[in-house]
Amino acid sequence: MSTHSLRSARVLTTAVLALALGLTACARENDDERSAHDGPSHASEPTEAALAGAAWLEGELRDGVLFNRQYKIPDHSTTVELAYALMAVDEDSAAIEEISRALADGVDAYASPGEDVYAGSTAKLVSFAADTGADPHAFGGEDLVAQLEERTADDGATAGRIGDQSQYGDYANSFGQAWAVRGLALADSEEAEAARDFLLQQQCAEGFIRLYFAEPKDADQTCDGAGAAPEPVDTTALAYVLLHDLAADDPVLAEALDRGIAYITSQQAADGSFSGGSGTAVVPNSNSTGLAGWALHLAGEDDAAAQAATWVRARQLGQCEGPLAEDAGAIGFDAAAVTAAGRRGLTKKTEYQWRLATAQALPALLATPEGAAEAPCPTS
Repeated sequence: MSTHSLRSARVLTTAVLALALGLTACARENDDERSAHDGPSHASEPTEAALAGAAWLEGELRDGVLFNRQYKIPDHSTTVELAYALMAVDEDSAAIEEISRALADGVDAYASPGEDVYAGSTAKLVSFAADTGADPHAFGGEDLVAQLEERTADDGATAGRIGDQSQYGDYANSFGQAWAVRGLALADSEEAEAARDFLLQQQCAEGFIRLYFAEPKDADQTCDGAGAAPEPVDTTALAYVLLHDLAADDPVLAEALDRGIAYITSQQAADGSFSGGSGTAVVPNSNSTGLAGWALHLAGEDDAAAQAATWVRARQLGQCEGPLAEDAGAIGFDAAAVTAAGRRGLTKKTEYQWRLATAQALPALLATPEGAAEAPCPTS
């Protein structure tokens, strides 16, 4: 498969399924009014469900990185998300150091292959390096902060907007923009505020953050200016997860994130789920529900977070026999994925979906209430 096809597949799949981090929100003293960015109302002890998912993810690593057997390439993108899921559940996970080495070794293949430079990939690595105590100015022999700053517009209507340098086109979007805001802020970059401002321009009055930017030539780069229709919660939830801990000292960001949590809460179905996708493909799924549940848990929306966790838990495999005997803890995209796996197990074509669903949904299981049931073992 060509590099272009792989890049396109990754972007499109991520847009449908979605991404993420789980740092405890900063406590604020002398604040009687609770705001969404203040974090959970209690410390999160890892639940049995969360620990099972973490163990499965760790077992999927090969020398510190996930390997896509279908395309025979390392999957650095999902590996970053796996790392953040592990840090949310167990910040002392022994796998993080191994992942760091693998990502450093693959930095060019992932973020800047050949003449191309992918802004979102670079942003994820800047954030990862900074959050794990590595130097993002010298990660894998690259100054990733300078690389990201170079891919961040300096002036005009697009100031702060990230963009890819690629012969195949520009696939940058608000997912990558949220990672860029975090990475640039942690690196104390002078471009962090502009990146934040551009991301907040992608938030419509209803509170959601749209996924796709306007055309670079458009004078109005805002979500409201485009009259964007409400979107699934994935992008809004990811932005909250990545940025909530930066909002304690940033009232502009805090207000935007509060509106985002209100939008997320308004989109939850009666069964606790959230839907993602586009057009006729919008369906309840573990990626959207997991990201939303993670954000709700961090925001202290305990009841809503528990409902989301219960829905995700019902798509998580327990100890089953047959083709799924080694996959306890894995989270299926939806009930249909679990049923299909009962017949064939996790295949070369489906394991990517399971890995991404588990990485994105795992931290939501920190809010799993006692007695929430796992998925029944599917029959072959």
